[in-house]
Parts: sequence; C-alpha cells; structure tokens
Amino acid sequence: MGVLGRDESLRQLREAAVAAQDGRGGLFVVRADPGLGLSALLDAHLDEMRSAGVPTRRIVVLAPHGRTALSEGAPEWPERGVVVIDDLHRADDATLLALHALADELSEKPLLVVAGRHPGAVPARFARLDRIAVVHDLAPLDDGAARALLTELTGSEPPQSSLQLAAGNPWLLSRLSADDRAVEVTAWATELAGADSPLLRYAALLAEPASVEDLAAVLDSTPVDVLTGVERLTALGLVDAVEGAVRLRHPVVRHDLASTSAGLRSTAAKALIDRNAPAATIAEHLVHSPVSAWTTAWLSEHADQVSPAPTPAMLHLLERTVASLVPGAPEMLPLRAALAEAQLWSGRSEQARRTATATLAARPEPPIRHRLRATLALSHIFAMDPENAAQALDPEREHGELPPRLAVIDATARLLTGDLTGVERALEIAEPHAAHDPVVALYLLNIHATGRLVFRDLSGALELLDQADALLEVAAADRGQWMMTTLLRAVVQDLRQDGAALETLERARPVAGELGAGMRVWLHTITALALFNNGRWDESLAEVEAATALPDLHSFDGPLHGIAVTILLYRGDLPAARVHAELAKRAKPRGIALFYEQITAVVHALIADLEGDSQRALEVVRTLAAGQVGVHDGHAVATISPLLVRIAVDGGDRELAEQLVAQLQELISGDSVGERVALMYCRGLLDGDVEVLLDAAQQFAENGAAVAAARAAEDAAKALAASGAAADARSAYLTAVERYAALTATGEIQRADAELRAFGVRRGATGPRRRPKHGWDSLTTAELRVAELVAQGLTNREAAERLIVSVRTVDSHVSRILAKLGYSSRVEIVLGFDRRT
Repeated sequence: MGVLGRDESLRQLREAAVAAQDGRGGLFVVRADPGLGLSALLDAHLDEMRSAGVPTRRIVVLAPHGRTALSEGAPEWPERGVVVIDDLHRADDATLLALHALADELSEKPLLVVAGRHPGAVPARFARLDRIAVVHDLAPLDDGAARALLTELTGSEPPQSSLQLAAGNPWLLSRLSADDRAVEVTAWATELAGADSPLLRYAALLAEPASVEDLAAVLDSTPVDVLTGVERLTALGLVDAVEGAVRLRHPVVRHDLASTSAGLRSTAAKALIDRNAPAATIAEHLVHSPVSAWTTAWLSEHADQVSPAPTPAMLHLLERTVASLVPGAPEMLPLRAALAEAQLWSGRSEQARRTATATLAARPEPPIRHRLRATLALSHIFAMDPENAAQALDPEREHGELPPRLAVIDATARLLTGDLTGVERALEIAEPHAAHDPVVALYLLNIHATGRLVFRDLSGALELLDQADALLEVAAADRGQWMMTTLLRAVVQDLRQDGAALETLERARPVAGELGAGMRVWLHTITALALFNNGRWDESLAEVEAATALPDLHSFDGPLHGIAVTILLYRGDLPAARVHAELAKRAKPRGIALFYEQITAVVHALIADLEGDSQRALEVVRTLAAGQVGVHDGHAVATISPLLVRIAVDGGDRELAEQLVAQLQELISGDSVGERVALMYCRGLLDGDVEVLLDAAQQFAENGAAVAAARAAEDAAKALAASGAAADARSAYLTAVERYAALTATGEIQRADAELRAFGVRRGATGPRRRPKHGWDSLTTAELRVAELVAQGLTNREAAERLIVSVRTVDSHVSRILAKLGYSSRVEIVLGFDRRT
C-alpha cells in the first residue's frame, strides 16, 4: 500500500531529518490509530532518506515481551542519520528508559530518532516521552486521498458510500473489496480489542449507538465495567463514546462484526427483553436466530406492537415463524393476522390481501376476523380502490352492525367514492366510540378535516389535523392515517399558498414509498400540483413523469396529464399539450382521483379557448360552475375561479362571470390569502378595474402565485390600453412578460404579444430569456438533481430510490444530461459537477 494523502507528514519528517543533518537532531514521535498506515509512512520516510544518501537504521520491537536493541541500554548510534522504531507502544520499559536517556543528547547530534506508536495504548507510559519529543498525530485520510487509494486498488472510480464505510482508514479501505473481508476485518478488530472483544461485538450488534446500560445487560456486567472497557476501545480508535452511548468508529467494522457475531443475537434479545426494550429492537435480533418455541411465544405476545410499523426484519421474522407452525397451532391465526398487517404496512398490499383472505377461510373468532377485514379494506384503499374497500366489509355486515374501527374504515372508503350518505351512516356507528378509542378518533378527525377542506373551511381543517397529529404522537400508531393527515395538511397548505406544503410532502415521500404504488401516485399528483402553483414547472413535470412511469396510475391519469397540459399550453407547445389532453380524456376517475377531476375539465376549456372556440370553452366552464364535475358539489370553483372567470369574460358571457364571482364570494372562508386575492382579481376582471388588477398582481407575486401574478398584470395592461393609457399599459405588460419569462411560459408571452398588439402596445426589443441548449445552465431542475446524485456516487437505481421514481426515468435524465453537456461518461458528470459555473 502506498502513502497517498501523507504529503504533509512526510514533509515534517523530511524537515526534521534535514535539521538533524545540520547538527540539530531530536526525537520525533508519530502517533496513529491502528490501520492508518503508520508503518507505511515510516517505510516511505526511510526509503526517501536512503535515496538521499542518509544512513538509516530500523529497530524492531520483538514479540511477545517487547524487547528491542535498546533493551540492554543505548547501543552504539551512528554518527549521523535516521533511526526508526515502529510499534513503540509494544516496547518494554527498558526501551522507553533508554529513549528518555538518549533524548537530551540528540539535540546536539546529527541524528533523528523517529518512533511510531498507537496513541491510546497506556498513554501514561508515554507522557514524559511526548513532552520531550516533537509529536505528530496522523489523521484519517480525507475523501480525496481515500478516493485515490480505492481507485488505485480497484482500478475504477469508487462510490461515495465506500469512502464512508472505512472513515478514512487505509487498511480498512484496502479490504473493502476482499472476498473474505468480514473474516479479516473481524480478526483485525478483535485482535486489537483483546479481552474487550465481546464488548466490541455487542456494540456492533445493538442499535447504533448502543447504550452503556444495554451493553451491561447483554454482557451480564456492570455499567462501570462497561465504561472502563469502552475507554480502552476508544483509546484504540475502535469506538467513540458520547453521553453514555457507544458507536463504532468505522461502519465497515460494525457491519462485519455484526455479520460474524450472529450467534450472540439470541443472548442479546433475551437480555434486552429483561430491559423492556422496544419490540422492534428485539425482533432485529431474533430474525437472525432459529425459530424456537420461545421465539414464537414472545412474538405472539408482542405481535400487536410489531405489525403496525414493521421493519424488514420484523416482517421476515413473522413470515418465518408462521411458516414454522403446524396446522391448528393456537398461535397460527393471531400471527397470520399480524403478518397480514405487517405486509400491508410494508407496502405489500397484494400479499396482505392474499394472507388475510386465506386466514379468513379458517373462520377465526371475531377479534381476529375484524383485524383481517380491516387489512383487506385498507389494502384496497391504499390501491386507490375505495369501492372494493367498502365491499370487503360487506361479509362483516352479516354479523350485525360494523365494529367501530371497521365503521371508520367504511366511512373513509365511502368518502373517497363520493357516497356521502354512506359516510353519514358509518359515522353514526363510529362517533359514540371516539372518546374511548384513539384509532377511531383519529379516523374521524381526518374524515371531518376532509369535509372542511372540501367546503373551504381551511382553518377548521388545520385545527382537526393538528388534533390528529397529537393523537398520532401520543395514543394511536397508524401509518395509513399518518399519511392521510400529512397529505391533507399539504393540500390545505397549498390552497393557502403556503410554501410549507412542499416540505410537508417531502416528509411524506418515504412513507408513501413504503405503503405502495397507490399512495405514491397520489403523492406525486399533490406534489406536481403544489410545484405548479409555486411556479416550479420543470420539477412539476418531473413529478408527472415519475408518476406516469409507474405501472398503475390508480385513476390519477386525468389530473396528472392535466397538469402537464397546463404547463405545456403556457409554454406554447400545443401539439404536446393535445397528446396529454387526449390521455387525460381517456382516464376514468374513481376514488381519490374524483377530487381532482376539475383539473381535467379545465384543461379542455383552456385548449378550446386557445383554439378560439369560445363556445366550447364556455360550455366546460358552465359545467364546472354547476357543480357537475367531481365530488366537490361546486366547491372546486374556488381553486380555479381566476381561469374560469377569465374565460367567461373573454367569451363575452358576463352573466356566467358574475355567477362565478358570486360562487367564489360564498365559498371562501377568508382564511386563505390565495382565495381572497383570487376574489379580488376576479372582481377586477369583471369590472375592468385597473387598480384592483394591479393590486391583485402584486399580492399574487408576494404569495408565490407566479402565473396568476403574470396574468393579472397582463389583464391590467389590456384595461389600460383600452382606456388609452399606452405608456402605463406597456409598463404593466412588461411586468407580465418578465413574470412569464421567469416561468419560460413562452406560449403565454406569444399570446399576450398578439392580444396587446391589437391595442397598439408592443414590447420593443425586450423579450424573454430562453434556457440555453447546452452546458450546465441548460439542465432542468430535475436533471440537475440527478446530476448531483450521480456526482455523489449513486447508481441510477440508487438515485431512483432516493427520488422515488423509476430507474427508467433516471436513465432518461442521465442520457439527456450527457447530451446537453457533451459528455460521454458518468465520470465526466462527477468531475464536471464541482467545476460547473
């Protein structure tokens, strides 16, 4: 192994050697943790000195007693040169005494003595020596040197994750690709740890970081003894200890020690049970051990704690345990019910459905049967199929009134189908039980929050969602309802033009990926809409692309393609918009997608308006105003009223425009800035009031509604031009164009140019800035994010998992990035990312 990244250390040694040749010798101590390449550094220094003609000598520390050439007293030293002693921490006391005696004499000799040792090995023995020597501490390699070392060893560019595994330790870096790495790393670490190796192994097995109390429990020791051992391991550079918690310093050592110490996991599990550790922690250990009667008994007792938030280990443990049971075993049906729930909450809805259906065939008792029915219904809801969710509960109705927990699931399913009568019936069953069952209360809060959202009581909806969050935190563990609460909050925030909606959605993204494709496509839809409303159109289109790459869109085809149509129309790409519009038209909305049906309807109005077919556009607007679209009962008008009123005014139907403004006035609750400004804008359009339009444009801009701000400024320009105020019209017009240009809404600019030209208003030479076709500035936001992940060393599959998109989508992004940058390989992306301007 070379000495990459040690230029500064070699320079200091070289300067000390030069000083010695001038008669100013001395003792130079290099301290380094195991594996940092101390011996390689000292060898490199000796080679450099020999090449320069300097006499050299290496003193060996002999095992097992640490004897050296200094053990019998100071030998005959050369008149000048460099003497190196490696592994000084293993040397006997006589050697150290001899070095102490020699140190004072060296300052007047042309001789340099270099001693290397581990810093944590009984530091008190070396305290005086360190005071009289020049001491240099060898640090771990930085990322650049570590990357260069791995490239030299493997012949290829290493991913960032490999660098993190070894934390800059050269020896560990050199073993990363070894076939027998786990064995070698374990032997290295346990040899260093010596008598503390059991402590080190358990620290690797327990949750990171491991508490001193847990370590004492599994070792059947005392916390004081554990702390003493931890101090020794810390001195060896193997662990770090902070505030009573122990963490292995190198991830690769933790991983490999854990993989070679699986036999200790049963002991760890039983000791942690006595400590009342969380069930999830116990399951992480039991999954590596053979299934026993003891394991089955423990899992049966704790299955209800394990199934609502299962880790992969928990799910695997349940599967193995169920498979080990003989037919008729008393634990069989309860554990199968827990398995179905764990599969559901792991995003394996189909498996959960099969497990629940098969278990129901065994005619379990009501408590188990109710859990299985709930799993079946929820699996359909997660697949955005609320009709079948409600039907899955029908067999239970044969036994009488639905139990409260099934009733709230039924209410949720019927709400998503728009069956408000069915919702009311289910709520009558459930609501009396809310005070005694936090899960029932949680469902009811989300159902009522949805109702308030639909009827535009946004503050009321947020108040209920806050209560739901409080229940989730202290009383009810339900990942599905957490997801519902979080997504509803994001929708409310977006309606209020609150930029925090995007942060809320990012928190939901990992859980949506775990719950299945249905939740993922809903999340993509909400995110695409929020990004569109915030003027981040490239990212919005990326969300649409990610969603449409999924194998099943769960009836969200309409809103997803509708969002794409709107952006493409604004950007002037009518052919592409028509393609998406046709795809949206073919969609058959159901379930949650019904709440977004107005998006599909309004894009057909936009296309008709753009094509000059005002009658067709007005007909769509009348349909929306009459509440004949979706399940909103006319309330969807509040979110799209500016578009609808604009089409009505431009189409000459003032009565329709007045109807829409009256509806909006009735619908808004006053707690949404966006809706208040929308009402102001609509009134300005209806009355041709320039001051109101300009005020609305400014407020839209301040609240992040970029498109509406541009539209309002454009409409103010038209009103000013119509009144003969050409200079003011041109000023408002340029403001609108500037805002359109920031969105690359070239289609809107071209349309506005044509309409304002009819009033004799022109922009002159001013025009929108276009995105360059090549170079880093040509990349879209989505492409730049993919380039960043590639630069971090992620594969396309890893980047897809990080972004929760398909691998095919990332492949396409990488191909476009290479083409725009003129690169031929991913390596060029990595190198170019940090150098980009």
